[in-house]
Amino acid sequence: MSDLYKAIVEGNAKAAVAATEAALARGEDALGIVQQQMVPAMDEVGRLFECEEFFVPELLLAGRAMKSSLELIRPLLAEQGAKPAGRVIIGTVKGDLHDIGKNIVSSMLEGG
Repeated sequence: MSDLYKAIVEGNAKAAVAATEAALARGEDALGIVQQQMVPAMDEVGRLFECEEFFVPELLLAGRAMKSSLELIRPLLAEQGAKPAGRVIIGTVKGDLHDIGKNIVSSMLEGG
């Protein structure tokens, strides 16, 4: 289990950024980091949520950790020629203050 995987599952954004920086410094491929570490980490978070070991707060923390790491990786993906899979528009009902689900889905789609 990589440090990045562990940091995302634990919802530790600071550790996720540090692990991402370390992986990039070692010369790891940006797309490989996403596909081999970040996506599997969020898959594990989803599994833990399904078994009721994780709840919405843990999902949010993991999503924020992943999003923090993606901010470092996104420009590198563009440099490597990674093509967007498509465009998605996400929103909430006017006046709705509960945007947790939207934020979780948005983080997952950005990383997928």
